[in-house]
Amino acid sequence: GALSPKIALDYNFNPTQMGYLSYNRGFRTGGLSPLSSDPSQPALKRFKPEYSNNYEIGLKNNLFNNHARLNIAIFYTQLTDAQVPSLVLPDAVTITKNVGKMNSKGFDLEFTAQASTNLSIEYNFGYTNAEFTSLLLAQNGTELNLKGNKQLFTPDITSSLAAQYDIHFTPQLKGFIRGEWKYIGTTYFDLSNTIKQKPYNLINTSFGLQYGNFQLQGWSRNLGNEKYIAYAYDFGAVHLGDPATYGTTLSIQF
Repeated sequence: GALSPKIALDYNFNPTQMGYLSYNRGFRTGGLSPLSSDPSQPALKRFKPEYSNNYEIGLKNNLFNNHARLNIAIFYTQLTDAQVPSLVLPDAVTITKNVGKMNSKGFDLEFTAQASTNLSIEYNFGYTNAEFTSLLLAQNGTELNLKGNKQLFTPDITSSLAAQYDIHFTPQLKGFIRGEWKYIGTTYFDLSNTIKQKPYNLINTSFGLQYGNFQLQGWSRNLGNEKYIAYAYDFGAVHLGDPATYGTTLSIQF
């Protein structure tokens, strides 16, 4: 077990604007990691818990007589005793060790608006700079210094815009059409930062009818047929994202 305190302060500048400060200490438990597939070697090695200090300051705003909302948050995280997994070949065994320290900083912006009775708009933007301030790995009998490398599976920028138009034909029958654009920034998939995905865009659409508890929806994903890496591993395995996909969904709410 571990103590994970959290402190938060907020202040209402006026009925439509609120600011806040927060701090919390994160904790991820330790465990046991295999050393190799060789039965003559010790089977398991303990790795320590991972800790983080998380700071955030933000501002929340209700705009245009509560028809819109704008939230902004700035964050900073210090992580120590980072639990770093590494693959050992040819055993294909993943070993976890506490060999890193990392700092992460950035900001998030969220905007939603009811532009009219029928039209709603959502926009989100996030920027993250997460890099190791210390990372030493053993490789081929030598020590590899990866200080300054980026965190895995963490895009530097994420951005999305969605618009939905609702049509009320009768009190029971409603139709809608929705479009979504997503931007995913540079993402790394291995500790040496050699396997990466450059920024890409995704377009998703949907439309449908809802009558009472029944909804029939047609949809498309990745309408532009963007080719991108969804995830990858440091031994070379790569999984591509789904191509342009279309479908229909019938759902019933009870």
